[in-house]
Order: sequence, then structure tokens, then C-alpha cells
Amino acid sequence: MPIVQHRKPSLLSYPMWLGTRTVLRPTLSLWPLNRPGMAGLFLIDRAIAVGPKPKGVVREPMMLADRRVELIMPSGPSRRDPETAILYLHGGAFVVCGLGSHRSIASRLARSCELPVFSLEYRQLPSAGVGTSVADAVAAYRELLTERGYRRVVVAGDSAGGFLAGKVIEAAALAGLPRPTAFVGISPLLDLDVGLNPDRSSRSDAYIPQKKMAELETKFDRGPVPFTGVRRIVEVADEDFPPTVIVTAEGEMLEADAIELVEILDGFEVNAAVHSYAWQVHAFPVLTTRHPETVRAIELIADFTAEAIREAKNADKRKDKRAG
Repeated sequence: MPIVQHRKPSLLSYPMWLGTRTVLRPTLSLWPLNRPGMAGLFLIDRAIAVGPKPKGVVREPMMLADRRVELIMPSGPSRRDPETAILYLHGGAFVVCGLGSHRSIASRLARSCELPVFSLEYRQLPSAGVGTSVADAVAAYRELLTERGYRRVVVAGDSAGGFLAGKVIEAAALAGLPRPTAFVGISPLLDLDVGLNPDRSSRSDAYIPQKKMAELETKFDRGPVPFTGVRRIVEVADEDFPPTVIVTAEGEMLEADAIELVEILDGFEVNAAVHSYAWQVHAFPVLTTRHPETVRAIELIADFTAEAIREAKNADKRKDKRAG
């Protein structure tokens, strides 16, 4: 079944949901989206960056397609595949967060998947619009394939980063590049105009206010790189779309688009699934570490990714055999 429901929340889930609902949601609803208000959000990433460093990984700052990235690799012995990598694209509504805020989730994916993870610091608001964010993500993906020696790249992202991952899939098809080996979405934004969609609601969402998303959307088309292509990722769903696994919080505003995408992919017989967790908050695997639902979500992502990589390797072997 493409929709898997996890209906038995841990006890920690209830206070986490209620806390974000009563504190974070009102804060986001009132936060000013003028230039000073958006610019000040960078302090969140800086504050998290000075926290405890993830264990079991080694980190290396570097440049990828002229943008800062953090290369995170599992430390110690592993069965690392030198031809496969993960490109991670952080969330934050294209206006907040960065390498520091998403170091934990990138590290956990590196450990669980036993793969190098390139966590990208793409340009975002208030200095750059979504078209520029997309251009940075696509350039990083292209460089991993054409200059860094990777034959297979998994694209992963949470929230706004999920939208960028979908745009990488679109851009790869248009440019004749190999499509990603898999798409991993954690509460991914799949509709750039979700704040204006009358069929969507944030009534049951723990902390995303739909009205604030609608206000933010007026700034998405800011340059310097113009936005092109689809604004809803379901419009590029076809039989060549990569294997897809999505983790959502049950009832969150973005879940309906994730379900729609996976149901379309299932119709094309693409390996795709949504795992919906009750009493969780938007992008919960990014926000928590030892939370039982987070642990299980990371495990299922790792298992799904491993399966997609095995299938891609087998396809590559068949292709190489025919070419030989």
C-alpha cells in the first residue's frame, strides 16, 4: 500500500504537539515578513550550530557549485558505496535555517544509510527568491554527477527542501541528466502556492499557519534567478520519477500533496510510499533525535534508500552488459 499509517504515538508525542501548537504557531503567525524580520531569522541557524556536535560522523566544510556545503560521512568501518551520495536540501520556508539547524538530520541519514551526505547552503530570502534556491540545488546535483564522480545521487529534503528536491528531478529530466536514484521527503512542500490553495487547510497542523504561507508566497518570485517550470511537483510525476518515500505528520497542511503525489506514482507503478505518523509535528524527524517516531522514520528511510540503490545498481549492470 502506498499510504502507511502509524497510529500508535509514543507518550512524548502529545506534549511535543501541544507545545508547538501553543507556542510556535502563534509566534510564526505574528513574525514580521519584512526584510529585517526575515534577515533576523538567520540567528536560529547560528544558535543551533553551537550546540552539541553529532556523534558517529565526520564533517568537512567545502564548496559545491560555488555554494557552501557540509560533507558528512559515517565514521569508522562501513560498507560505503563510493559511487553513491545523498544531496540534502534543508527546509525553512526558503527564509530560515541552514547547515547548523539541519546538521543533526543530515548526520543521522549519513549514519543510517552509510552514505556521504552533502548538505547544501543554498541562497534564500530575503536576498534571493525560490528560482535562485532551485538554481543552487540543481547546480549542486549536476556537479555531483559530472565532476565529483558520483554515478547515483539520492535527493532528500524537508519542507521547502522537499520542493527543491522535486525541482531537481524536473531539471534533470529537462537537461538529459540521470534522474536521482531516489527521492526522500520529510514533510515536503510540493506545491509552491499551497498558502493560496482553497483545498488545503492548516487547521489541524501543529504549527504552520496557512495565512503566513500565503503572505510569504508574494516574495517567492524575487530574483536574481527567475523561477521557471512547474509550481506543483505532481505535474512532473511520470513512470520515470525516482522511487519515493515520504514521511509526514498526520493532518499537517502539506500531507495532502504528498498523498496525491504518491498515489499518482503508484498509478505509474513507481515504488512510492507515504508514512503518516499520528500526533506528530511538521518535519518532526528534523526537530527531534531520540523520539521513537523519529528513530523509526530514519530506519524506514534508510531501508527504502538501500532498496532503491540496489535496484539502480542492478539496472546499471544490465546497461553496462548491453553496452559491452
